[in-house]
Amino acid sequence: MSKKLTGLMLRTLIGAAIFTVVVFVAGIAAGWLGAHGTVNTDHAVVWLSGAIAVVSMTGAMVISVAWMRAIDEAAREAHKAAWFWGGCGGMALGGVALIMAALPQSAEWTFPAVGGRSDPAAYAATGAFGMMVLMVAGYSVVWAWWWLTRLRD
Repeated sequence: MSKKLTGLMLRTLIGAAIFTVVVFVAGIAAGWLGAHGTVNTDHAVVWLSGAIAVVSMTGAMVISVAWMRAIDEAAREAHKAAWFWGGCGGMALGGVALIMAALPQSAEWTFPAVGGRSDPAAYAATGAFGMMVLMVAGYSVVWAWWWLTRLRD
């Protein structure tokens, strides 16, 4: 493994540890302030969750860009091929489910949603999560296939 990747992995682990501590402390602070009536706990949870989501996804993008810049060309090509073919393939499978869900007959279908909720936002989150699972599964299959075919050569 290259020194660039080792350094990137170390910085990622340190950043994740710091982020975990900050989230933990912020959660305790929000709970304490809510218990003492200083802040509305429901509002604090929404704002804290939003901030955590933004920082998490920003960090994930920064790490992804750094990772792609640090790996060699073959690994970069494996990731690009896997996301194109595998991700698109998974999305196509999800698209079939999406089209089928638009049929009038689907009004009778029932699915468990996030946290046992049955509101539209929970169903949208469940569908988005399902689509992501299909895309990552497709990516994983194509990524493994890409490397296995190159290892035989």
